[in-house]
Amino acid sequence: VDFHKLTNLFVVLVKCHHHHLPMHFQTHEKVDCPNYPWICPYGCMQMILMKEAEDHVLVCPEMEIDCPYKMCGCPKKIKRSKLLEHEDIFLREHMLQIVDKNTKLEDQISDLYNSLKYKEGKILQLSDMIKNCEREFRQLSQLFCKNSNLLASTQTLAIHIDKNTFLETELRQLVQKTNQQQSKLDLRTLLDITDNLKQKVALLESYDQRLVVLEDLATQQDTVFRMHGTQLNKNEERFKILEGASYNGKLIWKIMDYKIKKKEAIEGHNLSLFSQPFYTSHCGYRLSARAYLNGDGSGRGTHVSLYFVVMRGEFDSLLSWPFKQKITFMLLDQSGKKKHICETFKADPNSSSFKRPEGEMNVASGCPRFVAHTVLENAKNTYIKDDTLFLKVMVDLTDLEEL
Repeated sequence: VDFHKLTNLFVVLVKCHHHHLPMHFQTHEKVDCPNYPWICPYGCMQMILMKEAEDHVLVCPEMEIDCPYKMCGCPKKIKRSKLLEHEDIFLREHMLQIVDKNTKLEDQISDLYNSLKYKEGKILQLSDMIKNCEREFRQLSQLFCKNSNLLASTQTLAIHIDKNTFLETELRQLVQKTNQQQSKLDLRTLLDITDNLKQKVALLESYDQRLVVLEDLATQQDTVFRMHGTQLNKNEERFKILEGASYNGKLIWKIMDYKIKKKEAIEGHNLSLFSQPFYTSHCGYRLSARAYLNGDGSGRGTHVSLYFVVMRGEFDSLLSWPFKQKITFMLLDQSGKKKHICETFKADPNSSSFKRPEGEMNVASGCPRFVAHTVLENAKNTYIKDDTLFLKVMVDLTDLEEL
């Protein structure tokens, strides 16, 4: 009432200058009047105009507001005047919440990136599918054009087929008539020809039986020839061994194609080589040598390993066992200067390598580091000439009883 005065039948509001009927002015004052005095309900005790209420709410120090770090996880509601104090007190918690939020965001970004990569892959797949569909569509279009041409050709062919069917019917009737006439004229001749053919068939069948017998004989002969060939090869190989065998306890072993054979050893195709057998006498011990061109045991990859092998012989039951003789290995110098490389050792009577062989041969024994590759392959030396080297094995025949 202090802010309004009555004019005639309308209330003229002093502050807002609006006209209202007396019955409505109280409602207008408290609800609609922009200049109605309003006391802040949040406790700051300021009296302001209704039209300024919204602006006051935005700055009221007593109004509780959400913590600025609510999005990071802080659940607190604080009066606006206490906001700075709250931020100082909960600084560490806010920082941890920010870190946690950032971590989650990074995970989400990573997930989004992976999702994008996946979708990109799907898009590429779909793009490829579209290209394939386009290519297939073009192929189908081409096939459709071809089919159109084929349809026209098929229609033309159907017309010709109908004509051919008619002609075939006519021809069949004509042949039938001709056969009837011919059968009446040439029946006797046909019977003679049939008998003649039967005789020829019987003769051919007898020839066929003879051919089967001859094929069996040829197969048997072929088997015999193969057996003879195998036996001849074995005999030839045995003659070569016997031709190169020595009976004085000495072996000169010629190894050709050194580079190729060493490469095969390195690649694991053929690790070792065996020499031809040699003997201490015609009725003596049967012996041989075994070489690893790429080395064996402690000499693998760096040396040539050379071993002595006791083999099963025809006169073993007459000989003295175990084998006890002294053995000498030599790599022969091909320069004529006789700078041979020698290794000598005596057979160990306690070793299984020198007992009487139970199988084809005993376990080899000798020198795993006989000669280094650096010495053997040195261009200044002449142990290898024309890709060939010579190894000599000598058995000391002293005190060896002659049969």
